[in-house]
Amino acid sequence: MEEHEQVEVKIDDDFVIMVDNGMEDIVKNFFHWEIETCNSCIDYRGSVWIEFCDFEDWKKFLHLALRNNIEINGSCHKQDTLWDFLQEKVNVKLVFDEELMEDPNNEDKVLGTGVLVICVGLIFPIELLDEFKKLFFEVLKPE
Repeated sequence: MEEHEQVEVKIDDDFVIMVDNGMEDIVKNFFHWEIETCNSCIDYRGSVWIEFCDFEDWKKFLHLALRNNIEINGSCHKQDTLWDFLQEKVNVKLVFDEELMEDPNNEDKVLGTGVLVICVGLIFPIELLDEFKKLFFEVLKPE
């Protein structure tokens, strides 16, 4: 996979992450709204990819998009919203597994914890990034 230029994003005084150039405003704003992402890519095989490593963060994002859609459109469609974008232009992939931890008796192995982890990947064509950003920042207003 091609490496993309990385930029530093300061989430708070103790937390700085590196993200692809062009994704920093989106990622920083997700964290501002207390929605954590754990991976993102500006151009993964022609698509933008954002991963939420906790299903609850994905749900919170969807609830905000839905609420915004209801406020704007009510019972009739007046304009496209982030909710419409997510419904019509995005592929969503669920990845689930058992949480792992290092084996305290063998540093080369891991053990399952019995805790279910559900990650959600949001993928859409890179040419729709500007449209996504416009709709995204209408719902999750920056500081």
